[in-house]
Amino acid sequence: MLKRAATHIKKLSTPFFNDITGAVSGISNALSGQQVSSQEGKVAAELLKKSPFEVNDSPQEKMKRDPLSFSQIQYPLDLTDEQLGHYIIFYSLKNKFSGKNNKDFAVAQKMGFATDKGGKQAGPHGTAGSINDIRKQTGNFKEVKTDNSVLSKLPTHTQVTSAIALYMPAGTKVSYGANYEAEATNMAGQIARTIGNARTASDKTQMAMEIAKGAATSVGDFGKKALGELGNAIGAGDPVQLVSKAFGVAINPNEEQFYSGPSFREFTYAFDFHPRSQKELEAVQNIIFLFKYHMHPDLDLGITGGRLFKVPSEFEIHYAHLGGPNEYMNKISKCALKAMDVNFGPEAQFSAFEDGAPVSYKMSLTFQELELMTKQKIYEGH
Repeated sequence: MLKRAATHIKKLSTPFFNDITGAVSGISNALSGQQVSSQEGKVAAELLKKSPFEVNDSPQEKMKRDPLSFSQIQYPLDLTDEQLGHYIIFYSLKNKFSGKNNKDFAVAQKMGFATDKGGKQAGPHGTAGSINDIRKQTGNFKEVKTDNSVLSKLPTHTQVTSAIALYMPAGTKVSYGANYEAEATNMAGQIARTIGNARTASDKTQMAMEIAKGAATSVGDFGKKALGELGNAIGAGDPVQLVSKAFGVAINPNEEQFYSGPSFREFTYAFDFHPRSQKELEAVQNIIFLFKYHMHPDLDLGITGGRLFKVPSEFEIHYAHLGGPNEYMNKISKCALKAMDVNFGPEAQFSAFEDGAPVSYKMSLTFQELELMTKQKIYEGH
């Protein structure tokens, strides 16, 4: 009987050993110069880790082996595996002046990031640690430092209280802007033009003539402007404008464009959620709640009696690839969540599960960067 059982086990295991032998042979061929497809390589790696009697892991079991899934709330649940790999991670940063009525740590506890205000943490799947380790447990993402702010040396938001990872949406972009304002230089512009003409004069006589001509024009323009303003002041209208129109001419105000600084960048992201399980539905609900919660302020009910707001949380945004920063994408400085739209059931007809939860959601987020860009920041990758 034992002999028959051994024979039966041998028959069952033979196909598995053949698979392993083939996979190992394929790897050996690759090392000797023959090419093997990446898919074959993955199969070989999986087979080498299995015993002959193991069954294929379910998607849920594979997700449990994903170290990132233990330290962030994410959508979809298989976001960080090799099939997707590209995602955005959002850190919320607590206002350290938010006061004793602030609920950030209570929310962190509710979402599984912290067990108490002291910072002891048990992640969404039970991983132990400190709330200070959220950044470390979600990948190699360095803390964002702001330089172009008068309060750069006195940061108000440093404590990470939550981490949200979402798939990379289509159309992700960055825009850069520079502000220039037109201003009439009037007499000053005429003087500047006179100086320029004088510098290019061929000799001293010509230079003197250019200066005299420019001075006369400047005085004339100034006199015309003063006359027009005087007419308007006494209610007689602007005679200079009237004469100019009669002769079909207009005074050149010598307008110039003056640089006033760079624009603050904005980042808008749109996400579609179609939960495939109860667990994924809970993740979507938690994601919506966290963004909604952290974009709003606290109300100071202490000495001011509600006259002051406590500034909302700030956000760090990192483009990620397989657990680390995507160096091919632009960096982003600290941001405030400026606008958020949630569409419950964006299809033509509203649909819900048996418990009333919508079967789909659409969320749009608009972030305002809190730091102006300079050449130094662009050099650093922004």
